Amino acid sequence: MDKHDLPEEGEMPPADAPGQSGRLHVTLAGKLYRDYRVVLIQAGPANGLDFCPALLAASARLFSGAPMYCDHGDGAGNRSVRDLVGVVTRAEYNPRTECVEGVCRLFPHARWLQELIEAANADGPEGASDALYPHFGLSADLWLYHTNGVVSQIERVNSVDIVANPAAGGRFVQVCPDEAEADTGGKENVSMQQQKVDPHTGIEGATGGAAVRVQNAQPPQSAPVRAVEEGGAATAAATPSEHELRGMYLELKLAQSRLPTALQDAARAQFQTVPAGASGMDRAGVDALVERLTQAWARAQEPAVVRNLGAAALAVQDPLDHITLALEKLLGAPQTEAHARAARLSGIREFYDLMTGDWERYGELRPERVSLANITTSTVTSIVANALNKVLTAQYNERAAWWKPIIAEYDFGSTNQVKWVSLGGFTDLSTVAEGAAYTEKDWSDAEETSDFAKHGNYVGLTLEMIDRDDVQAVRQIPRRLALAAQRTLAASVAAVFTANAGVGPTMADSYAVFDASHHGNLLTTALGAEAWQAVVQAMFKQTEANSAKRIGVRPRYCLVPIELEKTALTIFTSDVDPADNHFYRNVQRGSASVIVVPEFSDGTDWAAVSDPAEFECICVGYRYGRAPELFVADGEAMGSMFTNDEMRIKVRFIYTVGVADYRGLHKNNVSG
Repeated sequence: MDKHDLPEEGEMPPADAPGQSGRLHVTLAGKLYRDYRVVLIQAGPANGLDFCPALLAASARLFSGAPMYCDHGDGAGNRSVRDLVGVVTRAEYNPRTECVEGVCRLFPHARWLQELIEAANADGPEGASDALYPHFGLSADLWLYHTNGVVSQIERVNSVDIVANPAAGGRFVQVCPDEAEADTGGKENVSMQQQKVDPHTGIEGATGGAAVRVQNAQPPQSAPVRAVEEGGAATAAATPSEHELRGMYLELKLAQSRLPTALQDAARAQFQTVPAGASGMDRAGVDALVERLTQAWARAQEPAVVRNLGAAALAVQDPLDHITLALEKLLGAPQTEAHARAARLSGIREFYDLMTGDWERYGELRPERVSLANITTSTVTSIVANALNKVLTAQYNERAAWWKPIIAEYDFGSTNQVKWVSLGGFTDLSTVAEGAAYTEKDWSDAEETSDFAKHGNYVGLTLEMIDRDDVQAVRQIPRRLALAAQRTLAASVAAVFTANAGVGPTMADSYAVFDASHHGNLLTTALGAEAWQAVVQAMFKQTEANSAKRIGVRPRYCLVPIELEKTALTIFTSDVDPADNHFYRNVQRGSASVIVVPEFSDGTDWAAVSDPAEFECICVGYRYGRAPELFVADGEAMGSMFTNDEMRIKVRFIYTVGVADYRGLHKNNVSG
């Protein structure tokens, strides 16, 4: 490919370069491609809508890669590749002229159109150019949002078409922008346009603030002229060959890819090596080639990407995102501003039909009935799983968890056995004489272990539930599973106090957690003010491992069954302490918090726990997060969807509970 006339990446081609007539010549596969400097759209009124400069500055990038057709389409998105005449590249906003400018590459089969453009911008007698301009130029086919005629957002550029009577200043230029304005007097011919209903959203254009499609030129009243003058005789423009169509498709894909010039040239060079008619560079081959180059460029640029600069506010434009938000809203996931703007589904059946097209409830995907692109069975299950997980996590975290204050939590990268290490204490520091050497201080640690356990089940979402549109049943699935997961972890923590007849699991020293003789943390006294004081003293006097120094830690939480809640609250919240019919100020008021443990079935036993921030005793380790996970299993041709007509929703929760140290724990097992 001869590229000596191409500008550098990101530059506009010179409008007044000698002998160039405002365009570039690019040779590809022996054909002549022409690049023109163009004005795509300018600020101001058009078709009853107002396009402000700030809007165009923010939307200029949307024009790059837009295809160019001869005349506007029928409004339903039905366009013929034989009407494809070019592609837009390097679109950028020019604040001086308040226009979006760019480069238009016309394909070789549109030679008649190139001649027409040159005639419109020909240097000749005064008024020669005015014969075609402004009756011939560029018109953008847009989806946009407006309120009372003021455009607030351009959502998508469908194409930039070559039409008669352009309405928003789109034109081919060969002179500097200032001179172009002088020629036209800064005015454009604005005509009323069609506003159509978006087939994907169903939103009408007459509503203020709605998404409307605007074609910035009236449709031509007759078929476009497709003839060129050759030797004085008008002949029909040649129909592009299959190989030329492939070259056009390659140019369109390269323009949309935003690859650097060097990689685009490499793609063109590889295309030229494939003989005309060969199968190695058909549409699929072009897609694969551009995709490989795009991935290679992304990998090369990845080290330079700056991350973690904070969250960015992104407008959701993908229709699949809209449906995802609508499903999350239906299932009761935490709501955001994006959810408020999303459409509302009538029920789970509507979502199923939209995503699968399975109106007969065969349990299979019918892609020919689905309007969204690239929908697969895995897409459907992924959206459902993500929505249910958001509900599950929110419900799990919102529910009060009695064990949270008394545990220390950790995350692990594997399910290997966990070792909870408690450092042994030191004796007093040794006295060092003048000039004498320091001596090494002996120390050791105590090590406890615990193993991860995997907990989970699955729930079947049947086709009958979908057909009955049983929304409430589906909404309850993640909520009930969240409650079940929370109760499971609660039971594991409570087992520290209730296992083995109330003395807890066995520790590394072969004694139970609560042991009167060896651990000094087990009594049999009923809950009362004096009994609590005895527990405070017993915990305070516990000694560090290997040092015989008191830990000096007090209990922070009093764990009781529901039967002892009132007694505990009296001890820790009353202003006075009744004793021998005399009332004294309650000195233990506020010294501890009361936690009622649902798993304590013995109405007389109670326990005390230190603050884990001061002295860690009960530790919980998580794998794959501190909340349970949901998975949606099965495809249409395998598993339960095939055999049972149900989509299985699986919950999984992997964690471990261990006791790192017994010294901050105390138990009273009251007999009889």
